Amino acid sequence: MEGEMFAWWWIVLAYILGSLNGAYYLVKWKQGIDIRTTGSGNAGATNAGRSMGKKGFLLVLIFDLAKGMLAVLLVHWSGGTEVIAGLCAVAAVLGHIFPIQLRFRGGKGIAVSLGALVIFSYQATFLLIAVFLCIYLFLRRFSASGLLAYVITAALLPLLRLGVLTFAVYVVVTVLVLAAHHTHVRAAWSYLLLRNER
Repeated sequence: MEGEMFAWWWIVLAYILGSLNGAYYLVKWKQGIDIRTTGSGNAGATNAGRSMGKKGFLLVLIFDLAKGMLAVLLVHWSGGTEVIAGLCAVAAVLGHIFPIQLRFRGGKGIAVSLGALVIFSYQATFLLIAVFLCIYLFLRRFSASGLLAYVITAALLPLLRLGVLTFAVYVVVTVLVLAAHHTHVRAAWSYLLLRNER
């Protein structure tokens, strides 16, 4: 029972960390507006950059990466198991995408997932970054390259033999990120269908 309570405590804390939305708070503080009502409507680093320039983008990016990393690092520092660490990585991403205090309308989860995953499994994250760079050099489209990189890395991950837990956590995080980007996914799918019809 005590071990289960310990696990739930860290999972809830990871969700709370993830739900702390740097883009929302920064733009609200500096400009007095809800970032979700301007630009793309996304409460993330890219939209913060549209509102506040490169400085806003970098501040939010660093904040989102850090909270993802911290959600997993706290488990490691406390002696928690890898299973708890994996659940906390997922919880942090969930918190960012569906923050309770912002009525479940948060960001898209890219930066926070990278932060959480690089601590949980740096090998998987480095593979993800390498795949992204290769795709981006070909497509020159940031969002599409990022989403494709998550999917392709999930397919390649078994080759690294990192274990079932790492693969499962990575796949769940990928599904969450894709779900948060559902409009981009639909647009990319429509684009591919149109190209095939020509």
